Amino acid sequence: MSHLLGLSMDLPLLISAINEHGAEAHGRAEIVSYDLAGQRHCYSFLDMNRRSKRLANALTARGMGLGKRVATLAWNTHRHMEIFYGATGMGCPIHTVNPRLTTEHLEYIINEGGAEVLFLDADLVPRAVELVGKLPHVRHFVVLERRENLPDGGPLALESYEDWLAAESDQFEWPEFDERSASTICFTSGTTGMPKGVVYSHRATVLQTMTFTSMGWLPPTRRGKPVLLAVAPMFHSNAWNFPFGAVYAGVPLVLPGRNLSPENLQRVIADEGVTCAAMVPSVLTGIIEHVRAKALDLGRLESVVTSGAGAAPWLIAWLHENDITTTHSWGMTECMFGTSGALLSRDADLPLEARMPYLLKDGRQTALTRIRIVDDEGNVLPRDGTTRGHLRVKGLWAARGYLNHPKDCALDSDGWLVTGDIATIDPDGYLKIVDRDKDLIKSGGEWISSSDLEKIAASHPDVVQAAAIAVDHPKWQERPLLIVQLREGAVLDARAILELIGAQVAKWWVPDDVVQIAEFPLSATGKVRKMDLRETYADYYNQRSGA
Repeated sequence: MSHLLGLSMDLPLLISAINEHGAEAHGRAEIVSYDLAGQRHCYSFLDMNRRSKRLANALTARGMGLGKRVATLAWNTHRHMEIFYGATGMGCPIHTVNPRLTTEHLEYIINEGGAEVLFLDADLVPRAVELVGKLPHVRHFVVLERRENLPDGGPLALESYEDWLAAESDQFEWPEFDERSASTICFTSGTTGMPKGVVYSHRATVLQTMTFTSMGWLPPTRRGKPVLLAVAPMFHSNAWNFPFGAVYAGVPLVLPGRNLSPENLQRVIADEGVTCAAMVPSVLTGIIEHVRAKALDLGRLESVVTSGAGAAPWLIAWLHENDITTTHSWGMTECMFGTSGALLSRDADLPLEARMPYLLKDGRQTALTRIRIVDDEGNVLPRDGTTRGHLRVKGLWAARGYLNHPKDCALDSDGWLVTGDIATIDPDGYLKIVDRDKDLIKSGGEWISSSDLEKIAASHPDVVQAAAIAVDHPKWQERPLLIVQLREGAVLDARAILELIGAQVAKWWVPDDVVQIAEFPLSATGKVRKMDLRETYADYYNQRSGA
């Protein structure tokens, strides 16, 4: 008897299918966007669909097609979202470029991406001017504005995005092609060396979106109409797929533009009736500090999805007191949605004090993704919640390599993605990131976790944010230095902070000193740039000892 195959339709998983679903089934759902001047723009999924087709026609007229790439240097706006759908729908991968990178990095990654069209917001034209003559692949510099609002481009021949769309029809038949074709290209942050390009496929993006919108990942809306806010930048892992997830689920979406100040984000959340927002904890902390200082509220907000460094206990507690759910997950450019912050059902109903240890972890593995930890030789380590090892991931959308790099260069010898994280996994599957390989502190031949020190320090009522770094030491090779940002008006009490840490870790783990700074250097995704801190304080202990 022959092998029996299923009789289901075998359609490719393409982003254009999400676009068409949004227009056909949720055409009146709204996308709210704020432009560079802070002006509000609102239109429907159907409007977005039609404009994305105009863009596809405009790109086709300029010789763009399957496999040819476009790049964006832009903020979270409705026009940027149109490129997410219009370019990818016709088979052109979209390479989202982080505008906060150095000129050297911008030149490198735009050329690595090979884009022939660069779409950019008007305020970022000066960044493109810095690269005049250094981008041999780029044929068109298209500003996301009307012609009358184009800035002076100097030697650049700027074109108007709205002119492009106005000249085209909104009728376009999305082509069908291999679902494994590239959809978006996102480069890592380049905090250690040159950035590397992660290439998502259409298949991976659709599967990520289906997972993201499932009850196993996104917190459910408890009352009324759900409204999503994409604070995570569109140039960082597709804004955590919010632009795709909203259209897939038929849920209104808010795009805040370039102004991510606490004042503006609080206003947007309250005015637009946002129920769920995605952001890194440092941005969330700023919003809550502003809300508390000004006695404001967060409107209909019900849940916040965070990733990256964990939120401080006081922040989670404050949100809980205000009936706002928090979920914290682990992911990286190479593997979005690696874990889900949704707790086991038995843990979700616990009182906050008993639930807090789970909320402070980094989630449990997402469906269709596997996680494990290994030792230095690659041997699999136990899931006992205490053994620490190198985190490895395998899944349907985890990266196996980087753009223009050798095949499978991101994998270990067993075919698992090397994450660069040190972690523990407990018997119930809860992941805890202990540190990054490069952030571990080696003092007197023994390892100290900077992450553990930071989480304890952040529990102090006066500490807004903390970072522990390795600093050269004349006797112990390295010693931890704790750097903190305090609440407005608070006075540094180093002894109290160090005593708090000393009560929870081994004596030799306790930092030798505490330094207060006004604000931390942050990456474009809101992560603390420890590399900058290590450079600034490299000789701190040597100078103090007179070495």
